[in-house]
Amino acid sequence: MQCFHCGGEVRETTHTPKGYRVDYYLLHTGRTEWTFLKDPKEDAPLLQYLRLTQPIDIISCTDCYANPQIKKRLEKDFSGSGSILDEEEMKGSEKNLAP
Repeated sequence: MQCFHCGGEVRETTHTPKGYRVDYYLLHTGRTEWTFLKDPKEDAPLLQYLRLTQPIDIISCTDCYANPQIKKRLEKDFSGSGSILDEEEMKGSEKNLAP
């Protein structure tokens, strides 16, 4: 398994009699769209939520997950203000355009 951000190899969580060691986090994300749901109560406002349209699980190593820049990207993804997948596609297309 590899970290989505740095490409580094990650290992399974190891358990010992006195504790455990986590090497990565599995994040459930993907492409989303804003969706509205009508509240059954009369005169209640519509409920808005992010509907997961193309789910994907990404692995983040503990070092990358602690990185403030990556945390900011993940927060944008989780709040629906920007997809982490879009940012990765942009990076890939920039590499293809490089001479």
